[in-house]
Amino acid sequence: MTTVITCAAVNESMRSTVTGGLLLDIPGAVLVRHDIDPDAGILRRVIADGSGVIDDRSTPLAHACLGCALREDIIPAIREVLMRRPEVIVLALPLSAEPVPALRALAELAEEGMCKVGRVVAAVDGEEVMWDLCGDDLLSERDLGFGADDDRALGEALARQIECADVVVTAGPVAQAEETVLRHMHPGGAAPVPVCELQASSLLDPLPQEEVEHRGDPLAAAPSGVPDAHGVWTVELSSWRPCHPDRLRENFEGLGGTPGRGRGVFWLPTRPETVCQFDSAGGQISIGTHMTWQEAGVDPVTRLVITGVDGDPTEAQAAFEAALLTDAELAAGLDSWAGRPDDYDPWLGERRDVA
Repeated sequence: MTTVITCAAVNESMRSTVTGGLLLDIPGAVLVRHDIDPDAGILRRVIADGSGVIDDRSTPLAHACLGCALREDIIPAIREVLMRRPEVIVLALPLSAEPVPALRALAELAEEGMCKVGRVVAAVDGEEVMWDLCGDDLLSERDLGFGADDDRALGEALARQIECADVVVTAGPVAQAEETVLRHMHPGGAAPVPVCELQASSLLDPLPQEEVEHRGDPLAAAPSGVPDAHGVWTVELSSWRPCHPDRLRENFEGLGGTPGRGRGVFWLPTRPETVCQFDSAGGQISIGTHMTWQEAGVDPVTRLVITGVDGDPTEAQAAFEAALLTDAELAAGLDSWAGRPDDYDPWLGERRDVA
């Protein structure tokens, strides 16, 4: 059965280097590569193998987003190539695309018995990774966004690719600080691999369904366990207490406004049933709803994993503690918050819809 390897990147040169190497290293492998042109509303598909390009076509895209691209052509293209029964398909996602939606779509194909879901590769520019992860560039400023409404930071897109990857691949050896930040970001703490040392066979091991389901899950955010070094640090901040809506907003800067990466979940006394998601990168913070605590099957918890470069980790700790409900506020009970406005509707939706 065909194995599908997924490659994600924010750098075209690195994506081409890694996918080209895989075509050479894996006999009979077929590349399926997609690119989104949001200005023209076009999705370009290239299918190639070791002998050259097999198919190169562009199709109109109803909306310049990954979901539409997956539905309208990426998964249909995979289905077409699967009919040829290649040993391996290398799926090169559009630049800046998050791997999780593609993995879940591939898992559905696997459930149909059409393929096996292989491993995920994040192709990273090791020389620029510190700035790409910690700088304040937006994807739109690098012509990597999926349209005018894509206001993601470059660091957010790259961090999600690294966090979802089994292997992080660079062009060559990277400096100590860059290697350390990559290891802190990677869930397993694995060191980046130069492309010349990448073992293609290691990417063919099937990805278990339960791993697909948990990749990118903010509830599963955890430190990599790599020691702090070279100015890179990670702290895990955890409490059973909810956050005070106003004080959380006041402390966003301390939690995610500095260079680095933050992810995790929190809960509010105004929305006690809702798992709220926290995401920060490139000095930007985004929050949203994830699911209900009942759906998650766990008790409410506020847990954030913050990775910083330089700066002081105790500031994040202080901001976290300041945002939590005090003993006196807890003693008043959650019922005292019922019906109180929290001004989070623009991000978390109306409470009657999300509770």
